[in-house]
This record gives sequence, C-alpha cells and structure tokens, in this order.
Amino acid sequence: MTLEAAEPQPALKASAQRVQDALAARGFAHRVLELPDSTRTAAEAAQAVGCTVGQIAKSLLFVGQQSGRGILVIASGANRVDEKALQALAGEKVRKADADAVRSLTGYVIGGVPPLGHAQPLNTSIDVGLLAFDQ
Repeated sequence: MTLEAAEPQPALKASAQRVQDALAARGFAHRVLELPDSTRTAAEAAQAVGCTVGQIAKSLLFVGQQSGRGILVIASGANRVDEKALQALAGEKVRKADADAVRSLTGYVIGGVPPLGHAQPLNTSIDVGLLAFDQ
C-alpha cells in the first residue's frame, strides 16, 4: 500500500486568508475553502456545498442610526431579520448598511462578509434558528 501526497492547496485570496488567519488566531483548525461557484446568496451557497438553505449562516450588517455602530446579524439563510426585534436589542433604530459602510466596518464587500475577522469589533446577534442544525 502506498500513500499519495496530498495535493497542494492553492493560495487563498487576500480576503479569504484574513478569515483563515482570524480562525487560527482563535485556535480553530478549520480550513477556509474558496468555491468555484458563486455563493453570494444563501441559495447559491447551499447549492454549492450541498446543504439546505436553512443551514447557511448568512452575515448581514446593520448600522445604528444614532450611534453609527455596526451590528452584525448571523442568520439562517431561510430566515429574514426582524428589524424591530434588532432595534430593541440595539437600543436604537437600525438600517441596513450600504456598500461603503459594509466595507469600512468589516473590511469586506457586500455578499462576502464572513462571521469573523472584521476591520473592527461589531455587536453581533445570532439567529437561534441555526441551532436546529447539527452542521
């Protein structure tokens, strides 16, 4: 029996490498994979990895209207964010972040915001609906 050497992994794009570095800095050994197909929407991501839309954890960014603070919501791909509930948690009115705010608060572009490794700390809320899934 012979063992074949593992194929070398291609270098990650800079944004994916920042996520990999953030995982490693927190002690996680998970490996970031860049997929050839689009994963900008929850439906595309689910199709690309072979799971249900509900299993996708989408990262959505909101901004406090008075404070300007970034608020990250990690939601199941099957769910919509209840903005009134989010406003109650935030203690102020919120609005969806525009492209410039997303980039300045996270360091990433809309459709490519990971759940960690952001340009600055963000208040984060996680959809309890994600707990219904093992993975």
